[in-house]
Amino acid sequence: MNNCERLHCRECEFTKMYDYGNKIYYCDHEDRSDDMGKIGVEHLPETSPVWCPLRKK
Repeated sequence: MNNCERLHCRECEFTKMYDYGNKIYYCDHEDRSDDMGKIGVEHLPETSPVWCPLRKK
């Protein structure tokens, strides 16, 4: 599977997590259109967000 076909953040190398009382998941891709890159709290979404730079066009 190449990067453009990924639709699940849990499988993506750019998904990062930090824990400040809650687990916050975010996208660390430099081409994301969302400034914060937040993708979930405590769990990841079923699919990547619409602004994901790796989604198929």
